[in-house]
Amino acid sequence: MRALNSRSVAGLISVGGVEDAEWSRQEAERILADRGGRGWKVKDVRIQHDMGPDVGSARLLAEDRAGTSLRDTFTVTREKGAWHLTVFTDQPAEPGKESAATDEPRS
Repeated sequence: MRALNSRSVAGLISVGGVEDAEWSRQEAERILADRGGRGWKVKDVRIQHDMGPDVGSARLLAEDRAGTSLRDTFTVTREKGAWHLTVFTDQPAEPGKESAATDEPRS
């Protein structure tokens, strides 16, 4: 919430556990434009290790200064002992790995 409230691109990148690159800075700016600087306060967080010891889900309930509620579920991952929220969706695939596709191949 600190990264959102302070509109910190670097803070959001750190919490997200992604590299500081052009793509992550652009996505952080989009996230902050949508939800940043609103004085969010966490009302409740519930974390479940429902996908293994290093991957789980976090259900978040927060409220901004105006009383607007935010309810969201994030994937959380542990890397080298640090937990990160999966908030970045535009992360490029690792070199040598293909991204998963949901579309059927065209004939």
